[in-house]
Amino acid sequence: MSTQGQDGTQERAMEPGPLFVVSMWRSGSSLLYALLNKHPQVALTYEADLLLLKPVFLKPAALCDWAERWEFWSDAFQRHGLTPADAGDGISDFRAAFKAAHQLYAKRHGATIWGDKSPNYYDRLNEMADDFPDARFIIVWRDPKGTANSILRAASLGNSYFSRKGAAHCGLLGYEVFKKECDRLLARGKPVCQVDYEDLIQDTPSVMRHVCEFLQIPYDDSLAVLEGADRSAILEGQHHANLKGDKIVRGRRLELVGAALRKKILQYEAWWHRIYGSAWPPYPQSADNAVESPSRFSRLVDRALYLTLRVRDRISPLVFSFIPISLLRRYRESKRRRREATDVAQPGPVDAGGASCAVALNSRAAHGEGRG
Repeated sequence: MSTQGQDGTQERAMEPGPLFVVSMWRSGSSLLYALLNKHPQVALTYEADLLLLKPVFLKPAALCDWAERWEFWSDAFQRHGLTPADAGDGISDFRAAFKAAHQLYAKRHGATIWGDKSPNYYDRLNEMADDFPDARFIIVWRDPKGTANSILRAASLGNSYFSRKGAAHCGLLGYEVFKKECDRLLARGKPVCQVDYEDLIQDTPSVMRHVCEFLQIPYDDSLAVLEGADRSAILEGQHHANLKGDKIVRGRRLELVGAALRKKILQYEAWWHRIYGSAWPPYPQSADNAVESPSRFSRLVDRALYLTLRVRDRISPLVFSFIPISLLRRYRESKRRRREATDVAQPGPVDAGGASCAVALNSRAAHGEGRG
Protein backbone atom coordinates (compact mmCIF):
# COMPACT_ATOMS: atom_id res chain seq x y z
CA MET A 1 0.00 0.00 0.00
CA SER A 2 1.27 3.48 -0.81
CA THR A 3 0.16 7.08 -0.42
CA GLN A 4 1.03 10.19 -2.38
CA GLY A 5 3.39 12.63 -0.68
CA GLN A 6 3.22 16.40 -0.91
CA ASP A 7 5.83 16.36 -3.66
CA GLY A 8 3.76 13.99 -5.75
CA THR A 9 5.95 10.95 -5.10
CA GLN A 10 4.52 7.68 -3.86
CA GLU A 11 5.15 6.90 -0.22
CA ARG A 12 4.69 3.43 1.21
CA ALA A 13 2.32 3.32 4.17
CA MET A 14 3.83 2.60 7.55
CA GLU A 15 3.05 -0.64 9.32
CA PRO A 16 0.19 -0.04 11.77
CA GLY A 17 2.21 -1.08 14.81
CA PRO A 18 5.86 -0.96 15.88
CA LEU A 19 8.34 -3.83 15.86
CA PHE A 20 10.27 -4.48 19.05
CA VAL A 21 13.49 -6.51 19.03
CA VAL A 22 14.17 -7.59 22.60
CA SER A 23 16.66 -9.76 24.44
CA MET A 24 18.17 -9.88 27.88
CA TRP A 25 21.19 -7.59 28.21
CA ARG A 26 24.22 -8.71 26.22
CA SER A 27 22.29 -11.48 24.51
CA GLY A 28 22.39 -10.78 20.78
CA SER A 29 19.66 -8.27 20.02
CA SER A 30 22.27 -5.76 18.82
CA LEU A 31 23.56 -8.21 16.24
CA LEU A 32 20.06 -8.97 15.01
CA TYR A 33 19.32 -5.24 14.88
CA ALA A 34 22.41 -4.55 12.75
CA LEU A 35 21.54 -7.30 10.29
CA LEU A 36 17.80 -6.61 10.11
CA ASN A 37 18.22 -2.87 9.63
CA LYS A 38 20.08 -3.59 6.39
CA HIS A 39 16.70 -4.47 4.87
CA PRO A 40 15.30 -1.52 2.90
CA GLN A 41 11.87 -1.98 4.50
CA VAL A 42 13.18 -1.88 8.07
CA ALA A 43 14.44 1.10 10.09
CA LEU A 44 14.51 0.44 13.82
CA THR A 45 16.04 2.78 16.36
CA TYR A 46 18.79 1.51 18.61
CA GLU A 47 17.99 1.56 22.33
CA ALA A 48 16.09 4.83 22.06
CA ASP A 49 14.27 3.72 25.23
CA LEU A 50 11.55 6.35 25.36
CA LEU A 51 9.63 3.85 27.48
CA LEU A 52 12.03 4.49 30.36
CA LEU A 53 11.00 8.15 30.40
CA LYS A 54 7.29 7.42 30.37
CA PRO A 55 6.83 9.28 33.69
CA VAL A 56 7.58 12.57 31.94
CA PHE A 57 4.22 12.26 30.20
CA LEU A 58 2.48 12.49 33.57
CA LYS A 59 3.25 16.20 33.58
CA PRO A 60 0.73 18.75 32.26
CA ALA A 61 0.87 19.17 28.51
CA ALA A 62 2.40 22.65 28.78
CA LEU A 63 5.28 21.25 30.86
CA CYS A 64 5.81 18.00 28.98
CA ASP A 65 9.36 18.50 27.70
CA TRP A 66 9.79 14.86 26.68
CA ALA A 67 11.82 15.52 23.54
CA GLU A 68 14.45 17.65 25.28
CA ARG A 69 14.75 15.21 28.17
CA TRP A 70 14.90 12.20 25.87
CA GLU A 71 17.78 13.78 23.97
CA PHE A 72 19.60 14.66 27.18
CA TRP A 73 18.98 11.15 28.51
CA SER A 74 20.63 9.17 25.71
CA ASP A 75 21.22 11.38 22.62
CA ALA A 76 18.29 9.52 21.07
CA PHE A 77 17.65 12.11 18.36
CA GLN A 78 21.26 12.92 17.54
CA ARG A 79 22.26 9.26 17.28
CA HIS A 80 19.56 8.71 14.67
CA GLY A 81 20.17 11.83 12.60
CA LEU A 82 17.22 13.76 14.04
CA THR A 83 16.68 16.73 16.34
CA PRO A 84 14.10 17.27 19.08
CA ALA A 85 12.44 19.88 16.86
CA ASP A 86 11.79 17.20 14.23
CA ALA A 87 9.32 15.50 16.57
CA GLY A 88 6.90 18.39 16.19
CA ASP A 89 5.08 20.54 18.73
CA GLY A 90 2.09 19.85 20.92
CA ILE A 91 2.75 16.17 21.65
CA SER A 92 2.24 15.28 25.31
CA ASP A 93 1.15 11.65 25.04
CA PHE A 94 3.59 8.74 25.23
CA ARG A 95 2.03 6.73 22.38
CA ALA A 96 1.85 9.74 20.09
CA ALA A 97 5.44 10.75 20.89
CA PHE A 98 6.80 7.24 20.36
CA LYS A 99 4.93 6.87 17.08
CA ALA A 100 5.93 10.31 15.78
CA ALA A 101 9.65 9.91 16.47
CA HIS A 102 10.06 6.30 15.35
CA GLN A 103 7.93 6.64 12.25
CA LEU A 104 9.85 9.77 11.28
CA TYR A 105 13.12 7.84 11.50
CA ALA A 106 11.71 5.03 9.36
CA LYS A 107 10.23 7.45 6.85
CA ARG A 108 13.56 9.22 6.36
CA HIS A 109 15.09 5.86 5.52
CA GLY A 110 12.31 4.96 3.11
CA ALA A 111 11.21 2.09 5.34
CA THR A 112 7.78 0.94 6.47
CA ILE A 113 8.70 -1.18 9.49
CA TRP A 114 9.39 1.06 12.47
CA GLY A 115 10.10 0.45 16.12
CA ASP A 116 12.95 0.01 18.55
CA LYS A 117 15.55 -2.53 19.59
CA SER A 118 16.28 -2.61 23.31
CA PRO A 119 16.84 -5.14 26.10
CA ASN A 120 15.14 -2.72 28.46
CA TYR A 121 11.73 -3.91 27.29
CA TYR A 122 12.34 -7.45 28.57
CA ASP A 123 10.15 -7.01 31.66
CA ARG A 124 7.64 -4.65 30.03
CA LEU A 125 6.64 -6.49 26.86
CA ASN A 126 2.97 -6.58 27.72
CA GLU A 127 2.94 -2.95 28.74
CA MET A 128 4.17 -2.13 25.24
CA ALA A 129 1.59 -4.49 23.76
CA ASP A 130 -1.10 -2.59 25.68
CA ASP A 131 0.21 0.74 24.42
CA PHE A 132 0.50 -0.58 20.85
CA PRO A 133 -2.08 -3.32 20.14
CA ASP A 134 -0.64 -3.88 16.64
CA ALA A 135 2.94 -4.31 17.87
CA ARG A 136 5.09 -7.25 16.80
CA PHE A 137 7.93 -8.73 18.81
CA ILE A 138 11.16 -10.53 17.98
CA ILE A 139 12.59 -12.24 21.06
CA VAL A 140 16.25 -13.27 21.21
CA TRP A 141 17.24 -15.97 23.72
CA ARG A 142 20.78 -16.81 24.76
CA ASP A 143 22.45 -19.39 26.99
CA PRO A 144 22.23 -17.76 30.46
CA LYS A 145 25.91 -18.43 31.14
CA GLY A 146 26.79 -16.79 27.82
CA THR A 147 24.77 -13.75 28.85
CA ALA A 148 26.45 -13.58 32.25
CA ASN A 149 29.88 -13.96 30.71
CA SER A 150 29.17 -11.19 28.21
CA ILE A 151 28.02 -8.90 31.03
CA LEU A 152 31.24 -9.57 32.91
CA ARG A 153 33.36 -9.04 29.80
CA ALA A 154 31.66 -5.70 29.18
CA ALA A 155 32.44 -4.74 32.78
CA SER A 156 36.07 -5.76 32.38
CA LEU A 157 36.27 -3.47 29.34
CA GLY A 158 35.19 -0.48 31.41
CA ASN A 159 31.46 -0.28 30.69
CA SER A 160 29.96 1.58 33.65
CA TYR A 161 26.52 0.01 33.34
CA PHE A 162 27.80 -3.53 33.71
CA SER A 163 30.58 -2.70 36.17
CA ARG A 164 28.03 -2.20 38.93
CA LYS A 165 27.65 -4.96 41.45
CA GLY A 166 24.61 -7.12 40.79
CA ALA A 167 24.44 -6.73 37.01
CA ALA A 168 24.94 -10.45 36.43
CA HIS A 169 22.41 -11.29 39.15
CA CYS A 170 19.80 -9.08 37.50
CA GLY A 171 20.57 -10.64 34.14
CA LEU A 172 20.05 -14.16 35.48
CA LEU A 173 16.89 -13.53 37.52
CA GLY A 174 15.48 -11.32 34.78
CA TYR A 175 15.72 -14.20 32.32
CA GLU A 176 12.67 -15.92 33.80
CA VAL A 177 10.80 -12.61 34.01
CA PHE A 178 11.49 -12.23 30.30
CA LYS A 179 10.17 -15.76 29.70
CA LYS A 180 6.92 -15.05 31.54
CA GLU A 181 6.41 -11.82 29.62
CA CYS A 182 6.93 -13.67 26.35
CA ASP A 183 4.55 -16.46 27.34
CA ARG A 184 1.88 -13.93 28.20
CA LEU A 185 2.27 -12.28 24.81
CA LEU A 186 1.75 -15.65 23.15
CA ALA A 187 -1.28 -16.39 25.33
CA ARG A 188 -2.77 -13.08 24.20
CA GLY A 189 -2.27 -14.01 20.57
CA LYS A 190 0.33 -11.32 19.91
CA PRO A 191 2.71 -11.89 16.96
CA VAL A 192 6.00 -13.12 18.41
CA CYS A 193 9.06 -14.51 16.65
CA GLN A 194 11.58 -16.28 18.87
CA VAL A 195 15.18 -16.87 17.81
CA ASP A 196 18.29 -18.11 19.58
CA TYR A 197 21.55 -16.20 19.62
CA GLU A 198 23.53 -19.43 19.22
CA ASP A 199 21.61 -20.24 16.03
CA LEU A 200 21.97 -16.66 14.81
CA ILE A 201 25.76 -16.78 14.87
CA GLN A 202 26.11 -20.37 13.65
CA ASP A 203 23.46 -20.40 10.90
CA THR A 204 22.79 -16.75 10.22
CA PRO A 205 21.03 -17.17 6.84
CA SER A 206 18.44 -19.59 8.25
CA VAL A 207 17.62 -17.35 11.20
CA MET A 208 17.38 -14.20 9.09
CA ARG A 209 15.20 -16.00 6.58
CA HIS A 210 12.91 -17.04 9.44
CA VAL A 211 12.75 -13.44 10.70
CA CYS A 212 11.91 -12.14 7.23
CA GLU A 213 9.12 -14.70 6.90
CA PHE A 214 7.71 -13.50 10.21
CA LEU A 215 7.80 -9.89 8.99
CA GLN A 216 6.51 -10.88 5.54
CA ILE A 217 9.37 -9.19 3.74
CA PRO A 218 11.70 -10.71 1.12
CA TYR A 219 14.95 -12.26 2.32
CA ASP A 220 18.30 -11.48 0.76
CA ASP A 221 21.67 -13.07 1.52
CA SER A 222 23.13 -9.66 2.34
CA LEU A 223 21.12 -9.78 5.57
CA ALA A 224 23.33 -12.61 6.84
CA VAL A 225 26.57 -10.57 6.96
CA LEU A 226 27.58 -7.52 8.97
CA GLU A 227 29.45 -5.88 6.11
CA GLY A 228 27.58 -2.76 5.03
CA ALA A 229 25.42 -2.55 8.15
CA ASP A 230 24.72 0.94 9.53
CA ARG A 231 25.85 1.00 13.15
CA SER A 232 26.06 4.77 13.53
CA ALA A 233 23.34 4.84 16.22
CA ILE A 234 25.27 2.45 18.47
CA LEU A 235 27.13 4.22 21.25
CA GLU A 236 30.87 3.88 21.58
CA GLY A 237 32.42 1.24 23.79
CA GLN A 238 35.02 -1.50 23.57
CA HIS A 239 32.32 -4.06 24.33
CA HIS A 240 30.87 -3.29 20.88
CA ALA A 241 34.10 -3.99 18.99
CA ASN A 242 32.85 -7.30 17.58
CA LEU A 243 29.51 -5.80 16.57
CA LYS A 244 31.21 -2.95 14.72
CA GLY A 245 33.41 -5.28 12.71
CA ASP A 246 32.49 -6.85 9.39
CA LYS A 247 32.58 -10.46 10.58
CA ILE A 248 30.17 -12.25 12.90
CA VAL A 249 32.31 -13.65 15.71
CA ARG A 250 31.55 -17.31 16.29
CA GLY A 251 34.49 -18.48 18.40
CA ARG A 252 34.68 -19.00 22.13
CA ARG A 253 35.07 -15.92 24.31
CA LEU A 254 37.24 -15.31 27.35
CA GLU A 255 35.54 -17.03 30.30
CA LEU A 256 34.99 -14.72 33.26
CA VAL A 257 32.11 -16.43 35.08
CA GLY A 258 33.36 -17.50 38.49
CA ALA A 259 32.60 -20.78 40.24
CA ALA A 260 29.86 -19.39 42.50
CA LEU A 261 27.97 -17.68 39.69
CA ARG A 262 28.43 -20.70 37.42
CA LYS A 263 26.88 -22.93 40.10
CA LYS A 264 23.94 -20.55 40.54
CA ILE A 265 23.31 -20.48 36.77
CA LEU A 266 23.36 -24.28 36.57
CA GLN A 267 20.92 -24.50 39.46
CA TYR A 268 18.50 -22.09 37.84
CA GLU A 269 18.76 -23.89 34.51
CA ALA A 270 17.85 -27.11 36.31
CA TRP A 271 14.93 -25.35 37.98
CA TRP A 272 13.66 -23.87 34.72
CA HIS A 273 13.89 -27.22 32.95
CA ARG A 274 11.85 -28.67 35.78
CA ILE A 275 9.01 -26.15 35.47
CA TYR A 276 9.16 -25.28 31.75
CA GLY A 277 10.42 -28.52 30.25
CA SER A 278 13.61 -29.37 28.43
CA ALA A 279 12.90 -26.93 25.58
CA TRP A 280 13.56 -23.83 27.72
CA PRO A 281 16.06 -22.40 28.06
CA PRO A 282 16.81 -23.53 24.50
CA TYR A 283 20.55 -23.35 25.24
CA PRO A 284 22.54 -25.08 26.61
CA GLN A 285 20.96 -28.07 24.94
CA SER A 286 22.67 -30.64 27.18
CA ALA A 287 21.63 -30.17 30.78
CA ASP A 288 23.51 -31.60 33.74
CA ASN A 289 20.90 -33.83 35.36
CA ALA A 290 23.05 -34.15 38.48
CA VAL A 291 22.62 -30.47 39.35
CA GLU A 292 20.00 -29.72 41.97
CA SER A 293 17.60 -26.81 41.67
CA PRO A 294 18.09 -23.88 44.05
CA SER A 295 16.27 -24.24 47.35
CA ARG A 296 13.01 -22.42 47.89
CA PHE A 297 14.73 -20.15 50.40
CA SER A 298 17.51 -19.31 47.94
CA ARG A 299 14.98 -18.50 45.24
CA LEU A 300 13.07 -16.22 47.60
CA VAL A 301 16.23 -14.36 48.61
CA ASP A 302 17.41 -14.04 45.01
CA ARG A 303 13.98 -12.86 43.91
CA ALA A 304 13.75 -10.29 46.69
CA LEU A 305 17.16 -8.90 45.77
CA TYR A 306 16.25 -8.77 42.09
CA LEU A 307 12.96 -6.94 42.76
CA THR A 308 14.68 -4.45 45.06
CA LEU A 309 17.26 -3.64 42.43
CA ARG A 310 14.68 -3.28 39.69
CA VAL A 311 12.68 -0.88 41.83
CA ARG A 312 15.83 1.18 42.24
CA ASP A 313 16.32 1.06 38.48
CA ARG A 314 12.85 2.51 37.98
CA ILE A 315 13.44 5.34 40.45
CA SER A 316 16.22 6.92 38.39
CA PRO A 317 14.19 7.69 35.23
CA LEU A 318 11.27 8.71 37.43
CA VAL A 319 13.41 11.33 39.16
CA PHE A 320 15.07 12.27 35.88
CA SER A 321 11.64 13.03 34.39
CA PHE A 322 10.91 15.78 36.90
CA ILE A 323 14.18 17.39 38.06
CA PRO A 324 14.86 20.65 36.16
CA ILE A 325 17.17 19.95 33.24
CA SER A 326 19.41 22.85 34.25
CA LEU A 327 20.21 21.01 37.49
CA LEU A 328 20.78 17.77 35.64
CA ARG A 329 23.23 19.48 33.32
CA ARG A 330 25.18 20.91 36.25
CA TYR A 331 25.24 17.55 37.98
CA ARG A 332 26.46 15.75 34.85
CA GLU A 333 29.14 18.37 34.25
CA SER A 334 30.37 18.23 37.85
CA LYS A 335 30.55 14.47 37.71
CA ARG A 336 32.46 14.63 34.42
CA ARG A 337 35.00 16.96 36.00
CA ARG A 338 35.39 14.68 39.01
CA ARG A 339 35.94 11.72 36.70
CA GLU A 340 38.62 13.58 34.80
CA ALA A 341 40.28 14.78 38.01
CA THR A 342 40.43 11.31 39.55
CA ASP A 343 41.06 9.54 36.25
CA VAL A 344 38.17 7.12 36.80
CA ALA A 345 38.38 5.88 33.25
CA GLN A 346 39.81 2.51 34.20
CA PRO A 347 37.84 -0.74 33.81
CA GLY A 348 35.41 -1.30 36.65
CA PRO A 349 35.39 -4.31 38.95
CA VAL A 350 34.25 -7.55 37.41
CA ASP A 351 31.01 -8.55 39.10
CA ALA A 352 30.18 -12.13 40.00
CA GLY A 353 26.63 -11.47 41.08
CA GLY A 354 26.72 -8.95 43.90
CA ALA A 355 24.49 -6.37 45.39
CA SER A 356 23.40 -3.46 43.21
CA CYS A 357 22.23 -2.82 39.68
CA ALA A 358 20.73 0.62 40.21
CA VAL A 359 20.97 3.04 37.32
CA ALA A 360 23.20 6.08 37.81
CA LEU A 361 21.06 9.19 37.63
CA ASN A 362 23.35 11.31 35.53
CA SER A 363 25.05 8.78 33.33
CA ARG A 364 24.37 8.74 29.63
CA ALA A 365 26.30 5.46 29.62
CA ALA A 366 23.84 4.00 32.11
CA HIS A 367 20.91 4.81 29.88
CA GLY A 368 22.17 4.00 26.43
CA GLU A 369 25.62 2.52 26.32
CA GLY A 370 24.56 -0.46 24.29
CA ARG A 371 23.24 -3.32 26.34
CA GLY A 372 21.82 -5.81 23.89
